[in-house]
Amino acid sequence: MSMGAAMLLCLVLMLSACSSGNSPVNSANAGPSPVSSVQTETSPPDSATNSKSTRVYKDSQGHEVDIPERPQRIVLQGNSIGDLLALGIQPVGVDRRFIEESVYLDKEITPAQDIGFPTNLELVLDLEPDLTMLGYVMDKQYEEVSKISPTVVFDQSKPLSERLPVIGEIVGKKAEAEQLLSEYNRKAENMWSGLRQEGKLAEGETAVVLIYYWNKTMYLMKTGGIPALLYQPQGYKMSEAVKEIEPAEGAPYIEVSPELMHKMLIGDHLFVIYPANADAENSFNELMKTALWSSLPAVKSGKVTFVETKWNYDDMLTSSMLLDEFPKLLTK
Repeated sequence: MSMGAAMLLCLVLMLSACSSGNSPVNSANAGPSPVSSVQTETSPPDSATNSKSTRVYKDSQGHEVDIPERPQRIVLQGNSIGDLLALGIQPVGVDRRFIEESVYLDKEITPAQDIGFPTNLELVLDLEPDLTMLGYVMDKQYEEVSKISPTVVFDQSKPLSERLPVIGEIVGKKAEAEQLLSEYNRKAENMWSGLRQEGKLAEGETAVVLIYYWNKTMYLMKTGGIPALLYQPQGYKMSEAVKEIEPAEGAPYIEVSPELMHKMLIGDHLFVIYPANADAENSFNELMKTALWSSLPAVKSGKVTFVETKWNYDDMLTSSMLLDEFPKLLTK
């Protein structure tokens, strides 16, 4: 064999080895090829690319978490489902207890998987979230969930005006959240102005909110849900008697006994929130037949409005829909 042929044969063998799967160049430790790097950088951004772009977020409990810029698969533990829906986000997993009586119960509107209560971690794992949001935290739950995906905690008990911007920042839609709040405030102002012009709301008129359950238990509400709408600056006032009543530490509602009804339910207008089922309706009908009920100031003046519990949420979606529904409720 000539010297030239031998050199040519060596060159062919070397090229064959480089293209082989056993070549060190193609091993897992070698990293991406220059070609694939160029393709990644020049390819147009899509949802998958955006979801892999991350940033550090400090949550309400001080955790600094590396989260996606635009998360695509969100699991939510808490009652802020309507906030995500209003922002155009469909979570893949939620605790469906919070939407059993909501205005967005329809599976077509909220098809998310039920993660249960307490949260079923195996279900969360199967959903492969790129972000898990916890509106509240139970014992050691953060540590367990954060092993599955990036996890942030937020305070779902904050009023809408404070909570929605936080959620918007978490999911990469802060500007959209601020715009939604601006539109909501404008719409609310127009609604209250219209009610005054129609004579349905007098200057300084007070309101009391009572929630009534099928087991005849009554609670006074001062915050959240319906009260969040009623006690807006342009809306009803809270009576001095109600202002003085404080719930037990950590309790969201104040239980109303029949003996204290006259002390606690003093106001120009009474709003009664009730679950839409036969048991609650029958139980409440019994209450309305009592002399005690008939003697309440708002009952005497005919200013009692009944509201189904499905409206007693203060998420962005329900709150916006309630602005359309509320004037109708006052005429019923």
